[in-house]
Amino acid sequence: MIRLPKDTAKDLIGLHGWMGVALGLLLYVVILTGTLAVFEQELATWANPLPEPVATAFPKGIGPVLNDIYQRNDPAYGEEVFVFPAADGRLRALFHTHIESDDGHGVEKGVLALVDPITLRVVDEREGEVEALFQESSSTALTDFLVDLHVRLLLPGQWGLLLTGILGFAMLAAAVTGFVIHRHLFKDMFTLRKRGDSVLTARDAHVVAGTWNLPFAFMLAFTGAFFSFGGAIGLPAIAYVAFGGDVDTITEEVLTPPIPTAESPAPLYDLEAIFDDARQRTGLELTGLQILHWGRADASVQMSMQTPEGKLLPDHLLYQGATGEFLGVKPSLGQEPSLGGDLAGLMSPLHFGNFAGLFSKVVWFAFGFASAYVTLSGLRLWTARRREARGWVWLEKLTSWVGYGLPASLAVAAVVFLGNRFVANLFLPFILTAALLALPALRINAERYRQFMRVALGILMLTLPLVRWVNGGPAWWDASGTVVVIDALWLLCGASFLFARRRQKDPEITFQTAEQL
Repeated sequence: MIRLPKDTAKDLIGLHGWMGVALGLLLYVVILTGTLAVFEQELATWANPLPEPVATAFPKGIGPVLNDIYQRNDPAYGEEVFVFPAADGRLRALFHTHIESDDGHGVEKGVLALVDPITLRVVDEREGEVEALFQESSSTALTDFLVDLHVRLLLPGQWGLLLTGILGFAMLAAAVTGFVIHRHLFKDMFTLRKRGDSVLTARDAHVVAGTWNLPFAFMLAFTGAFFSFGGAIGLPAIAYVAFGGDVDTITEEVLTPPIPTAESPAPLYDLEAIFDDARQRTGLELTGLQILHWGRADASVQMSMQTPEGKLLPDHLLYQGATGEFLGVKPSLGQEPSLGGDLAGLMSPLHFGNFAGLFSKVVWFAFGFASAYVTLSGLRLWTARRREARGWVWLEKLTSWVGYGLPASLAVAAVVFLGNRFVANLFLPFILTAALLALPALRINAERYRQFMRVALGILMLTLPLVRWVNGGPAWWDASGTVVVIDALWLLCGASFLFARRRQKDPEITFQTAEQL
């Protein structure tokens, strides 16, 4: 062990603690936004609902609409076509190709169209670089921002994926070490002492929630790290070892349908006929569509179907695009069924919790909320215990700022989106709100600042249903059940934060037992 002067050792221990809290707060951001993103579709429907419910993602007559989009744009964009329902139920159709930019880097350029599934009318169509097209897409800007915050922490390129992957491994380590250090695992699952508003009660709640949540935290961390590192590190690493660093080649080998290359021109077969055949074969509806080489003899049409009852993974049906011939069921990864492909396919339903409809989403949301609570409560207990140490009072304030400021800033972003559903960038209102909420921390003590943040969050949540209705959203008697339930949840959560503020005891009493921890 390195012997250091007492003051130096103390400073290093403090720095170690600061870094631990910072890492924990970043992990909290990822967990909370991921928990909300479980209901991405429901939140998008609440924020920007269609005038009536949609029976199927791919309604009858969508084939000619897609053909019209292809015919009026550059034929090169038919190289790769993806059609999928956006979170709010509207269909997104991306026609694009791969080109080389002026600086020599490969970029994707094409057309992104937004189709109303009820009227089959193209309500928006833009041409440009694919990354910019999705950033400019406004119908689901609120949920897109939420997902981007969860996946990349708003960082550019692969940096966000790398950071969230590291946080996933940190959560994985916390789950494993949490299991190991629990000497009384089963006792801790049921120990919740009633001591008013003492820190011991908060500690018991933290331990109970963390103990019950250990298996879920492990699974969530593992699958999240898989998604973050899979694209940022895993695929380039495999390409480097097996394909001389050519990522495009490995992508083609693993994901491209095994159809012999034939670049001669040929019209695409009737899409409606292909869709009908897929429905008849499976008895299920389409959920996604991929077309490669539209307008060529080697075109392929691949469809994702609904997940059959009793299964975790959906079927992917493959057709020859020029003739409409059914080629078989294609695995989600690779050209032949494999254990590795099935395991990789399981990562998505296990991470997003969408394998059993609303029921599994509610369960995943509950466990995700518990994970966020465990993270935030642990940080609060840790910082409150050390508030007398130099600098730690600011860490306690930072914990409150992130813990309550994150959902409050997201609520303001929702207000901005509800006021103008064509706004595409919510970064500015999110950051400005976070900055404004930080200012009171300069004037009041840590406990009063925490109470201020809770009240601010409660008020913002209470305003969301009113803002939605005032800005043209349907009233409860005309709205879908999804809109009514989410409005009710905002009101319930907002009222709970305000009610908890009234019940909160004096801050000196609240933390009088901190040293007992």
